[in-house]
Amino acid sequence: MIGQGVAFNLIGLITLSEIFLFIYFLVIIFNKKLFETFKNYPVLKKITWLYLGLLTVQILSEIVISNTFNSALKGIAITVVSYLYFIFLFMFFIKDRQCIIYAFIGTLLCLLIFGSKLGMEGQGTVQEALSGENAKYLKFYLVQFITIPLFIISAFTTKKRRIAIAIVFVGLMLVVLGARSSGGTFALSGMISYFILIRNTINQKKIITTLLVVAVAGYGLYVVYVNQVLEGKIIAGNSEQILLLKNPYNPINLLFAGRTEAVVGWQAFMDKPLFGHGSWAVDKTGKYIFLLAKLKKLSNGDAHDDFGIIPSHSVLIGSGVNNGIFAFLFIFAILFFFIKTGFKAINKKDPYISIVIFYIFSLLWVGLFSATPAFKNTMPLAFAFLLASHIINNSKKQEKIINEKHAT
Repeated sequence: MIGQGVAFNLIGLITLSEIFLFIYFLVIIFNKKLFETFKNYPVLKKITWLYLGLLTVQILSEIVISNTFNSALKGIAITVVSYLYFIFLFMFFIKDRQCIIYAFIGTLLCLLIFGSKLGMEGQGTVQEALSGENAKYLKFYLVQFITIPLFIISAFTTKKRRIAIAIVFVGLMLVVLGARSSGGTFALSGMISYFILIRNTINQKKIITTLLVVAVAGYGLYVVYVNQVLEGKIIAGNSEQILLLKNPYNPINLLFAGRTEAVVGWQAFMDKPLFGHGSWAVDKTGKYIFLLAKLKKLSNGDAHDDFGIIPSHSVLIGSGVNNGIFAFLFIFAILFFFIKTGFKAINKKDPYISIVIFYIFSLLWVGLFSATPAFKNTMPLAFAFLLASHIINNSKKQEKIINEKHAT
């Protein structure tokens, strides 16, 4: 994790962690440990086929549309690195999920040492960062130092209900301060964790009921938030977006205003659905840049300054924009598999339950509304942890059933 703060410009940006990853796999590719892992956990073959399918259609798409070699290679590298990270992390988590704590600590150390290289430069003082549009310091820096310690505590404490309540409180506080997406995800994770922890048993029906209860409660809190913004009591972050909405009480409208790039990306995907526009495709005609400017009520010049490539800001939609419908379907299948696996991994007796639930909703949000590089930078950690959690919790459940049968 620390090595992600050191980047080199080779074709595209490549981090020290990624260089280590390639060397590591070159060393162990014919190692018994790797083959034994695949033998012991056949589900890895299914995931490998999904990644291989995605890689194949990417290569085919880039060839058909005659994309530049540099851009094509950058897009293909994201898939390769994502897969290697996933396998690497899974091999550690399946042995001991406590490794997630070291990953968290590594993330914090990376921010402390290389924070200025992670989008923090030019953000001004903390007071400035927490006001208006200039909330990047909060969103990309302080959020990590506020939330990660709570996750670490939740893994070791027996007072998990209290920690779940604390997670909800901190998440709502982050929303008020301006980090709506991360704060909302954090708060929802805490609410669901709490409702699961207070139930005697957990099954699919109760999980669905919990989700419905949390959805209703979440909307109620959203209404309170909107009222506070309209009254001028909350001005942090992108709260002025709410003032521009015709119906601010419809969260879909706010989502549209905050993630307009995904809407524009969908239009670009529909324009070339079969093979896409290619990785890092430049909007040569300005069609999508001008559409984005129109939807965001910006001047065309402002949009041109901010976006040189076709905007999408979505891992899922971006895959369709870049490489067409088949890449879109493979990314969807990968996300669906791991989110579904995450729900199967939910166990109220699991010491990592809050982290499991957070990663489920994080995958959903990041998959829909984060830039394509998130597929290699952040998602493999969630993939590996959720799969390892499911396998470990399921094996414990099977062991318990066998022991109860022997006891009777």
